[in-house]
Amino acid sequence: MGRKNALRVVLIVGALVLGTLPGWVRAAPPAQEPGQNLLKNPGFEGISCNPASPPGWCYDNWNRDTFNGMPYGEIYTPQGWVTFWSEGTNPADGRPFGRPECKVIPNQDPFLGPPARVRSGNYAVQQFGFFRAIDSGLYQVVTGLSPHATVQASAYAHAWTCGDDEHGAYSCSEQYQMLFQVGIDPNGGTNPWSPSVVWAGGYSYDEYRMIGPVQAEVGDAGTVTVFLRATAKWSLKHNDVYWDDASLVYTTPPATPTNTPLPPPPTATPGPSPTPLPTPTPRPDGAIVHIVQPGDTLFGIALQYDVPVEQIEQLNAGSIGPNNLIRVGQELVIAIPSVTPTPSAPPPPPTAEATATAETGSVCVLAYHDRNGDTFRQADTEEPLPNALFSLGDATGLLGQYTTDGLSEPYCFTGLAPGTYRVTMQPPPGYVASGPSDMALALGTVGTLEVTFGAQRGEASDSGEGATGVIQPEPGEGESGSIWRQVLRWAARISGILLLLVAAAVAVVFVLSRRR
Repeated sequence: MGRKNALRVVLIVGALVLGTLPGWVRAAPPAQEPGQNLLKNPGFEGISCNPASPPGWCYDNWNRDTFNGMPYGEIYTPQGWVTFWSEGTNPADGRPFGRPECKVIPNQDPFLGPPARVRSGNYAVQQFGFFRAIDSGLYQVVTGLSPHATVQASAYAHAWTCGDDEHGAYSCSEQYQMLFQVGIDPNGGTNPWSPSVVWAGGYSYDEYRMIGPVQAEVGDAGTVTVFLRATAKWSLKHNDVYWDDASLVYTTPPATPTNTPLPPPPTATPGPSPTPLPTPTPRPDGAIVHIVQPGDTLFGIALQYDVPVEQIEQLNAGSIGPNNLIRVGQELVIAIPSVTPTPSAPPPPPTAEATATAETGSVCVLAYHDRNGDTFRQADTEEPLPNALFSLGDATGLLGQYTTDGLSEPYCFTGLAPGTYRVTMQPPPGYVASGPSDMALALGTVGTLEVTFGAQRGEASDSGEGATGVIQPEPGEGESGSIWRQVLRWAARISGILLLLVAAAVAVVFVLSRRR
């Protein structure tokens, strides 16, 4: 008995000693591998389900979690996420944004489509505002990450935006009605309007497209927040957004935790000062440019310079990729001068010698018949238009003009030095522009930028009103033509009277013959 009791004492003491050891010598949690999705419920299929759910389905896979902690009857938040929205002022119309309705929708009618509202699995998320603009979305706080590792977030989304029901379940709004954004707060903050959030954005209507990706370095706390956000520009009848298949992954291997004690703290030595961001300087033509750095996004650059994202998109229309894709080292024009810059010295007179090393580019233009008015050209059905006048200019003034013939376009303005230019189109007589007819361009290095403007028949030419709709007399047709028209009208009237008299006489003869 004495030996058994001694063994028990040893085991108890050993357990107590292990329990007092610091946390860093205990078994560490398994590290996530690169490519593994770090989000909970990324496809909105649910985390815990009603036991009565049939196979493949997850009933009651939602909660009432909102950013202000208050439940709302019209908000069904997917498990693991939090619904947020803005009630501030919409800069487009000066009216406040509205609180959205939020649902976890099943892959059943009426969400089967077309267009399909669920991208994969059996569920997706829908947020919408009925006759109100929204600035809303979802966020999820992710903990236990490796500090200073790089993570990447993305999600798939599409919108249904339309002011009426005549187009069914398809969008009919302008191209920039609904802006989608995926963001990361590298320090785990939950304010979607914080300047620390790094964003990537894009537009997608009636079919799922990837929004993002966006990358960020995990902060010291090992916690980040992923945001899915959609912002409507106008208060349309249908402002519906759909999200599915969100993702957060490591792009660099996380630090592997060990079971060994932490080393003693290193001696505090001053590290190198952070390299300041390059200060943008105007180019000789007065344009403000930005050189894309690692981690930059179009939305973040717009915030840095306090300019609209649309302005950067328009100024760099020929160099930004799909979904606002930019690359490190790319030169983006942020703003162009509103007035002609004063040269520091008068330019030298032109010489007969050509500079063989000068790098030049081209701007090619085309006007087309935008039959469906969507501002996107379908080459097989929307033909080039003649008699459209294009003008090309820069900060110094007009550089050239061209009138289309509808056959030989696109026409290229060649020999253009790197700089900022503006192209305008005057539609052909009887037509009006179906979209923008004025565009600012940034020509970086040697290359070609293509500009297409659409036009539709104007109301004046369709209705017959206005100068273009007045029917003029044919050549040689003057006063004598109008006299002949009057003679013909009177002849027609007399012929009609004679026909009536003949018909009456026939009727009288018929009646008299019946009496006999």
